[in-house]
Amino acid sequence: MKKSFLLTGACMFLIWVSISCSDPHHDTKISISESEKTYQMSAWFSPGKSSDVHKYMDRKLGKINKISFVNAEIDATITLDDRTTFYVKSLPGDLEIKLDKTENSRESYQQVKEMCEGIKNVIEGK
Repeated sequence: MKKSFLLTGACMFLIWVSISCSDPHHDTKISISESEKTYQMSAWFSPGKSSDVHKYMDRKLGKINKISFVNAEIDATITLDDRTTFYVKSLPGDLEIKLDKTENSRESYQQVKEMCEGIKNVIEGK
């Protein structure tokens, strides 16, 4: 009886694990919000996608500004060579980007917005 109970419990646990791991987008949350003064992106995703996200950020902003996001944990305000300034918090599977529109040019806003839209596509596998 005890063995049967343990076997049933183990089977139920394995079924639960396989169901919870079957959807690759299960733990993905992406939020983009915009107001008159700010543009913000928050993303929570599989830590395994962090490398792809960071490589994309390098292609969009890093190389021309001689900075790298790859393999970096960041919690800082970044100022690029063109004086674009924005906040980045990046941990494996967690990304937050905030841009103050009042402190940046329209071109800077567009550049960061396009990068964030691309990051969303990278996370979603598009």
